[in-house]
Amino acid sequence: MAETAGAPAGAATTTEQGALAPTVVILTDAPTIAVDASLGNDFRVTIAGNRTMGNPANSVDGEQIVLQVTQGTGGPFTMAWADEYEFSSGLPQPTLSTRAGQTDVLGFIYDAAIGTWMLAAFVGGFS
Repeated sequence: MAETAGAPAGAATTTEQGALAPTVVILTDAPTIAVDASLGNDFRVTIAGNRTMGNPANSVDGEQIVLQVTQGTGGPFTMAWADEYEFSSGLPQPTLSTRAGQTDVLGFIYDAAIGTWMLAAFVGGFS
């Protein structure tokens, strides 16, 4: 289950292919983290153990999502990725930051023709 928090009333927005209204979706921490791509583009979770990021449901070709993964206390914890996530030699599967409270940001783009979420960006170590 996820919670959403919308933009303030009257906020200006633009819509691009694969984009949804600006909404922050708070993901529920679990052994396998569920992601519903139809809820938004900005997903955030604080992990409290070694986890697997589940394949996003309701994916649309060209859709872009950003995952913000924050280390909870008691870590460092690792993240495994379900089979629809794809990494390349130029941008391999990242290792998460290790300090409690640090956030890593990962950007993915969905390619329906091959059925994968391709990693397009990774920035680690925000405090």
